[in-house]
Amino acid sequence: MRALIFFFLISFLLAGCGGGGSLATIRMKNMRYVAAEVQAQAGESVTLRVFNEDGYAHAFDLDGLDLHAQLAANERREFVIPVLAPGRYPFYCSTPGHQMAGMEGVLVVEP
Repeated sequence: MRALIFFFLISFLLAGCGGGGSLATIRMKNMRYVAAEVQAQAGESVTLRVFNEDGYAHAFDLDGLDLHAQLAANERREFVIPVLAPGRYPFYCSTPGHQMAGMEGVLVVEP
């Protein structure tokens, strides 16, 4: 019986916890986004994992989704966005001077 429960538990986890969805990881380090372009799939929910790996605060702003958050030094946040339409969604750090220094990127949602 334990083996059967274990099998179903592993199957559930490998299937993406039962529901379709994209995961996009956005990392901030050295006053930059580590990957300036991240990808997600249209037609399903998207989880944005945002990591501030710097020793000072940053902001994460994605105007197209009305998403604005402050991240303290070494803070990690997750945002779950319901179904997204295909397109390009620019994001940036609105902390004064950071966007001008190059802290910007784009979330690309593929059809």
